[in-house]
Amino acid sequence: MSIGNKVNLLVMMTVMLCVFTASASAFSIRVLEGGIPIVDPHQMVEDGLRLGNADLLRQAWKHYEDSVVLPTGIGSGYLELGRIYFYLSLLGDSTETDYELAERFARQAISDNPQNADAHHALGLILAGRGAFLDAFEELTLALHLNPTNEFLLVDLASLHLALHQPVKTIEYLEGRSHKNGWAFVVLAMAWSQQNQKGKAILNLLKARKMGYGGYWIDTMLAQFAEEFNLPFK
Repeated sequence: MSIGNKVNLLVMMTVMLCVFTASASAFSIRVLEGGIPIVDPHQMVEDGLRLGNADLLRQAWKHYEDSVVLPTGIGSGYLELGRIYFYLSLLGDSTETDYELAERFARQAISDNPQNADAHHALGLILAGRGAFLDAFEELTLALHLNPTNEFLLVDLASLHLALHQPVKTIEYLEGRSHKNGWAFVVLAMAWSQQNQKGKAILNLLKARKMGYGGYWIDTMLAQFAEEFNLPFK
């Protein structure tokens, strides 16, 4: 299968290839003196995306689900549930129950505060994971209007344009900006690949790797480019 076909599978959120499996303890659990583990659910989410590891995402989901249903209120857990649902959908591992729970909390947050950019962001991701791309676009656009400085929101909106087969818009959002997270360069690589500009796609993947961002998505794409062009990417 060509890299173009694999990227299309990714951006259309269909079932991905085999998931890179790595133990959660190797990446997301720190240990205090005396052997007491400290679980960092945010890092689990980041590692789950980077490695394409549904098990890590599921562990983070359990933490944030518990935090959302606490008597003290929903806090910010609804946003993380939205992100996790979106990432699970990329891996073909989301369920109807996941969708219903994540959507309920996001819509409740919007009902409580219609100007909450994070809540609209979460709902946009949930709808994108569901495949309702136009509805997702409306929510993410509104979220960006409410919080135009949110870099992660900008990247998510740019990613959605890939699913809408609008790679030029993705490039307009992200090209030439200073990004703090390597995922932005991975999204750019997908956009350039859709434009059949594979050299630019490779350059963006290497930029992400130079920032220390690696794992499943970069490895998969670079492996396909290496095979296609007979070039070693180490």
